[in-house]
Amino acid sequence: MELQHTEQLHSRRKRIIRLLIRLFIGLLIMLTLLSNTLKALTLPKVAVIELSSGQLDHKFQGSGVLKWSSEASLTNSTGWKVKRVAVKEGDIVKKGQALVFYDTKAAKQQLLDEQANMDKLKLTIEELQGNFIEASVSGDQKSINSAKRSIEMSKIDLDVEQRKIQGLKDFLVANSQLVAPFDGLIMKVNATEGLVAASGGSDVQISNSSLGFEFEVLAPADVAAVQKIGDKLDVQLNGDTYEGQIAQIQDSNLIDHSGEGDSVTINTPMKRLLITLQGIGLKGGESAQVELTKPTTDDAILLPNKAIHEDSGGKYIFKIEERNGPLGNDFYIRKTSIAIADSNNNESAVAEGVFEHDQVIIESSQPLQDGDKVRMQ
Repeated sequence: MELQHTEQLHSRRKRIIRLLIRLFIGLLIMLTLLSNTLKALTLPKVAVIELSSGQLDHKFQGSGVLKWSSEASLTNSTGWKVKRVAVKEGDIVKKGQALVFYDTKAAKQQLLDEQANMDKLKLTIEELQGNFIEASVSGDQKSINSAKRSIEMSKIDLDVEQRKIQGLKDFLVANSQLVAPFDGLIMKVNATEGLVAASGGSDVQISNSSLGFEFEVLAPADVAAVQKIGDKLDVQLNGDTYEGQIAQIQDSNLIDHSGEGDSVTINTPMKRLLITLQGIGLKGGESAQVELTKPTTDDAILLPNKAIHEDSGGKYIFKIEERNGPLGNDFYIRKTSIAIADSNNNESAVAEGVFEHDQVIIESSQPLQDGDKVRMQ
């Protein structure tokens, strides 16, 4: 009995020892994991990007002042005074709508005078016809011939007078008011009631709404070279986007000395692009912005510029190197020299030093050195 009790105590002691050993090992593991976790929290935290290939685009931002594609200056050259102005700046008008009315009293008086002259000619012809009849009765051939000539000459004078009167009527109809030659927007009104239009000036300036708007942009010659007449592009106006179209590409004598955009450098030859568009609610005078793109011809490994560093040895990046550890994979950085083939404002095409799918650091919470262990975001 006593022997059995002793064996039970011995067996219980072994179980307790095994349990304590397990607890101790578990505690060691927990402490190790906790230590690694705390240590990992002190490591630099990095953001990475996986590299891919593609075309490097050079972008150019240009701007111009929007104006109507077609504007007409309407003038009344008769020298008549303005009787009434029927429109104001900013009015939308239809083709044939009256814009300005003129004082036609003098022209109407001239028409009445010419009509009176015509009536006198008619009376003269009647009198000459009477003389012709009398000469015919008398048989005086000389008088007959004279009367016939006088009648023919008076008829010619009557035809001239009738044409003159019709011309005056047409002139009155055409010039008594200024009408819109097309649907459009009144840009400027110079006509003033009671005054004659200024010499050489216009009474009304009107835009042709059916032809829309246009603006000019100066772009680098190499960027303009890959654009084509008819190409569509987005135009930014007052925070809204409109569809524009390239209508002309012309040489420009101007050379950019400041530089704006990816491919603009000092003394860059420029081209002049004319861009047209349609837009409801636009009035002209707004600032229009466009972005032109020039792609590279070949695919290359593209790298964000913010991932590139430079020292006395040249340009370099930090790549991620993954290593197997006892408690999982660890991440280390490797400083790698690179050669840049081309760049724009945001990214670069890399000729040497990287491969597709490489993981490259673009941001870090702390300064980095070659071989540092890091943690990923």
